[in-house]
Amino acid sequence: MVGLLLLIANVWAQYLLWFGEQGLVRWRQTDKKLQVLDKENRELSKIISQIKSEILLGESENILLEEVARRDLGMVYPDEIIFIDSPR
Repeated sequence: MVGLLLLIANVWAQYLLWFGEQGLVRWRQTDKKLQVLDKENRELSKIISQIKSEILLGESENILLEEVARRDLGMVYPDEIIFIDSPR
């Protein structure tokens, strides 16, 4: 009888170890998610540093600032005419 209880306790402990809320399966899933988020974080950090460098250059050079305003914001001078050729 004691052996049966020990066997049941062992099986239950193994189940909790592998599939419980803090088990190894959950740990691996969380580790994979962490790796994906770390990769996304590194990519976003690169984008942020590029934008920061554009801002710093834009503050020092008015030509670059005008180029960014034209390209990204679609700004033009009042007397300009813009022709847009749509791709076929």
